[in-house]
Amino acid sequence: MDERRSRILERLLDNARRKQGGPRSGPRSKLVDALMVLLLGRPMRAAEIAEVLGYDTRYISSYLSYWKTRGYVEYVSGFWQLTPLGEEYAREVIARETSSEYDKFAGLARKLASENVSKTINNKKKVRGRHTRDRSLPFIAGKTIVDDNKRQKRREAAECMLSALREVLDQDEIEVISRVLEHYTEWGTTYIYTDQLAESMHADSTWLLRVLRGLQSKGILYIYTDPRLGVRIGFTRRFKEELESC
Repeated sequence: MDERRSRILERLLDNARRKQGGPRSGPRSKLVDALMVLLLGRPMRAAEIAEVLGYDTRYISSYLSYWKTRGYVEYVSGFWQLTPLGEEYAREVIARETSSEYDKFAGLARKLASENVSKTINNKKKVRGRHTRDRSLPFIAGKTIVDDNKRQKRREAAECMLSALREVLDQDEIEVISRVLEHYTEWGTTYIYTDQLAESMHADSTWLLRVLRGLQSKGILYIYTDPRLGVRIGFTRRFKEELESC
């Protein structure tokens, strides 16, 4: 197994073990992602797969049987292997995970580059005059501190609510509400458009809409169709009140 695929598989397994629940209606489980990535290397027996992934053989066999009915794997002469559909999905997983790693490094690179530009600008301001710098920088610094404090409060409230929700929501619902809370933490807005959400999660729109409707039925989110901008989701009034008091 090449090093990149090995790193991705290890990360997928860590995420799968932190989550609970069996297979859903689509390949959104991290364990499914791990299975697909593993079988991309070569056909394997269920016992061998179970040993590599650290799961019970009977559980892996039943899991594979389920995804066989969905057309992602097939059983040939005692070995499990990917179908063309499964192979396509496995490559999408690797591309997605690799892209995620790239985004993290790219974000750090932009941050470092931004800091370098900021230092250069500040040095130029020193040449223009100490009086101008002293008058402007305290205002900027003060605003930054206020923004950071607000973001920290939102983060603490989001973590508090997510901890409580883990007791009542399933794996898919937790995955979606976690991403919506991350958006709230970063930007302070209690709503997001579904196309933004689907893109940020690399999620299938049918799967996402089903999960959102489940969260709507539980009084956590509302779904609103804006004739101009598309479908928007947001926290219900009750959920916002709980979030603010958490």
